[in-house]
Amino acid sequence: MMKKSLLVLAIGALCSLTASANFYVQGDLGVAKTKFSSYSEMNKTNIVPNVSVGYDLGAMRLALDYTHYGKFSGTSYFGVNQKEHVSTKIYGLGLSAFYDFNINSVLKPYVGMRLASNIFDIENKGSNFFRSEKTTKLGYGFIAGAQYGLMTNLFVNGGIEYNRLGRFSDTSVNQYGAKVGLRYDF
Repeated sequence: MMKKSLLVLAIGALCSLTASANFYVQGDLGVAKTKFSSYSEMNKTNIVPNVSVGYDLGAMRLALDYTHYGKFSGTSYFGVNQKEHVSTKIYGLGLSAFYDFNINSVLKPYVGMRLASNIFDIENKGSNFFRSEKTTKLGYGFIAGAQYGLMTNLFVNGGIEYNRLGRFSDTSVNQYGAKVGLRYDF
C-alpha cells in the first residue's frame, strides 16, 4: 500500500510541475500474452494496465511508466507423487523513448523502445519445501503504433508491443500484446 501511495504522490507531483508545455500523462489498457519458456502451464493472456508521465521533445518523446503485467501460476509434476506449484506477480517501472513520424495527417505513427526494472514476486511450493522471494530483472521492449488527435491536447493511442520481462536460469519470460489508451498534453 505504501508503494502505491508513493507512486500516486510522485505522479501528482509531476503533474503539478507540468504548468509548462510539453509534459503529458498517458493511460493505456492492453491485452497481452505472457509466455514462460519452461513453465508453459503459467502462460496466460490477460489485461495489462499502464500509466506513464512523459515529456514531448517534438519528434521524440520520453516517458516514465508503471506497468502491472499480472499474476501467473501453475503446477508441475515430476517423479512419483512430487509436484511443484509456482505463482508470481509481475510489475515494472520503465523508461521509454518514442519517435513520432510526421506524415502531415491527424494520424501520427510512432515506434519506440523501452527499458524496465521488472519485479517478480515469486512463491514456490512443493511437497517438502516453500520458497518466497522478490527479485528484479532488467527488461526491454519494442513498441509500434499510431495516435490520433481528438483535440489539441488529447490523443487516442493504439499500438502493439513486445517485452522481454526477464530471464532466469531455467526460463525466459516474454510478453506480446496490443494496447489502446488516452494521452493528455499539458
